Amino acid sequence: MKEWNGPPLRDVDLDNYTMCFACGRDNPIGLKLKLQRDGEAVRTEFTPEEQHQGWPGVVHGGIITAILDEAMSYVPLFQGLNCVTAKMEIRLHNAAHVGQQLFVSSRITRKTRKLIEARAEMVLEDSTPVAEGKSIMYIVEEA
Repeated sequence: MKEWNGPPLRDVDLDNYTMCFACGRDNPIGLKLKLQRDGEAVRTEFTPEEQHQGWPGVVHGGIITAILDEAMSYVPLFQGLNCVTAKMEIRLHNAAHVGQQLFVSSRITRKTRKLIEARAEMVLEDSTPVAEGKSIMYIVEEA
């Protein structure tokens, strides 16, 4: 992968950057995810609403993908690494429906000098799998 040509991420004040689509608390159309560190893992919960559907009553796959991507990107962030997703693969197992609470966990599976590999899974309350993801993230810089 080429060198990062975007703005320096170490200068972003994440406590005051509130417009992220996935985790920004002030984004009026955002998901407002609250991601929490749990040892080496990251966890979040999300209950999709009517505006998150694709087919009637079914959560849009892009919303599921955005949630998994955010969860995977927070694992290195909580370890002081600013990363951007270089490659991501999502596998959908079962439909998620509007109003069903979704539980997400993610973790790093491999780290090299410039890359992070991570996995995430999304399940229902009864542990029925909804989706899983894996990503390769490019380490832009240490925070």
